[in-house]
Amino acid sequence: MESLQKLPIFRAMARPTPAPVTPSPPPRPPTESTVYHSTPITSPRSLRQLSVFFFGATFFLASTAITRRAVYRRQLRVTPKFYEANTNPYEHFSPFHDAIMALNLATMNCVSLGMMMMGGTLWAFDISGLREAQTTLRTRLNYESIYRTGEDVPQSVGDLLKASKETKELQETEKDIPDASR
Repeated sequence: MESLQKLPIFRAMARPTPAPVTPSPPPRPPTESTVYHSTPITSPRSLRQLSVFFFGATFFLASTAITRRAVYRRQLRVTPKFYEANTNPYEHFSPFHDAIMALNLATMNCVSLGMMMMGGTLWAFDISGLREAQTTLRTRLNYESIYRTGEDVPQSVGDLLKASKETKELQETEKDIPDASR
């Protein structure tokens, strides 16, 4: 039997011996520079943010169920009864009623989907309120370099229009001054 095992065919068919396994060094604990600081998913802040997403998802499921029920009821209403002539159109057809129902259902579906998307976005960006979203956006856009203090910031649309009109007048007067020097 040993002589058969020495033949090249049998050596090729034999299983190769596995390479010796050297244990890899244990993973190093993360240093301070690689540790990510974020809110855990079970914190009250994160759960409050996720509640908006789950409320939107629940509302989306409910609106989908209502839409399916409305479509099914309409199909039942339009389908002719057994042994009934199908040459007569449905007597109580109202295009206005159908249009209003379609608008209501579409609005409900879109609002619920928007709520779900907004809740997921707020949770993903770790924003828990309007004031926090405003401060985050202002810091990322370097808003403080434009308006030095909080009193200079327009608080309403009217103030914003008034500030833009004043800026436009200043630009026009600056254009007129070089023309007068010529």
